[in-house]
Amino acid sequence: MPNLGAIDNLILKEYRRPWLGRGPLINRRRAKEYAQKLIKEVDVKVTGLNAPVKMLSGGNLQRLLLARELASSPRVIVAVYPVRGLDIAAAEAVHRMLLDQRSKGAAIVLISEDLEELLKLSDRIGVLYKGTLMGILPVEQAEPERIGLMMLGSELGGEKVS
Repeated sequence: MPNLGAIDNLILKEYRRPWLGRGPLINRRRAKEYAQKLIKEVDVKVTGLNAPVKMLSGGNLQRLLLARELASSPRVIVAVYPVRGLDIAAAEAVHRMLLDQRSKGAAIVLISEDLEELLKLSDRIGVLYKGTLMGILPVEQAEPERIGLMMLGSELGGEKVS
């Protein structure tokens, strides 16, 4: 919600919780405290808690939204190109957030074309070719040449999955 501030964006998934309010009424003090906690945890630079989030840089916006989504401790996370267009510092912050969730037991499906990112964050790498899963490799066996063969349609690269 680009025109809403950080507080409202961060409580979008929480506003019906009893700790945050009753019925249509939101306890703004608790909402502000909750937003400040998340912002501090992920080091988002905001000009004000009520300023429209569309004014944030790409990296700050990405961290803010990721903080909202991860606050509920999801069991499964699907991250599609999670750092596309971000600077190095913002990308590292997003990677740390995902690795932290993995260490807490979340399963993460990472979809990316960035081989370096995949090797850094993955336990296993599956390669799709024209809609077919060519195989899955443990990251320890995921050499660029082998992945390249799978990307070109070779079934030689990894464990075949039907």
